[in-house]
Amino acid sequence: MKRITFIFVLFLTVGFTAQAQFSIGIKGGLSSSGVDVKNAKNTLNQLKDSDNITGYHLGAFTRVKINNFFLQPEAYFATSGGKLKQTDMQNSTVNEVKARFNRLDVPLLLGVNFLKVGRLQAGPVASVLVGSKIGEQRIKDYLNKTDWGFQVGAGVDISNLTLDVRYENVKRNYTNQTSSFDLSNQQVIVSLGIKLIGK
Repeated sequence: MKRITFIFVLFLTVGFTAQAQFSIGIKGGLSSSGVDVKNAKNTLNQLKDSDNITGYHLGAFTRVKINNFFLQPEAYFATSGGKLKQTDMQNSTVNEVKARFNRLDVPLLLGVNFLKVGRLQAGPVASVLVGSKIGEQRIKDYLNKTDWGFQVGAGVDISNLTLDVRYENVKRNYTNQTSSFDLSNQQVIVSLGIKLIGK
């Protein structure tokens, strides 16, 4: 029985490999991101979303395609954040500060191809914090080291070039000795990549 099961799994694996198309490439691009602050507790500064900032990303991807479906893991270094209006509750002063996050992002996307060149894709993204600031204050020690978010978007492939436009949302929790709040980092990402191996 074990031998029959082994042979069956072997045939499935060989069949999967025969049908699958693999590609590996590099990618990079720009993003427009903002920060939404909610559920603030015991904080002396009130933070509200003011405007977006421009970030960038650079990394690699691999794609496993079977028929019209594909699985695409990625890994890249990214910068994101947003402008915030910071109100000092004691002095009633308002300043604009930038929130910045340096991250290692690892999306795992599941997608479908259409019209030979088009793609739709979505999936979770693990975001590992490398560094972060609000204004001049370093806040990395008060945020989770790893958080989860999601991406959804579309793309096109022309020869070995790949172009993507995606929406991403990653939520983080800020907690120090006296106060806490939730940060939702949302961004629109535009990427250009090139397939180095495969098609």
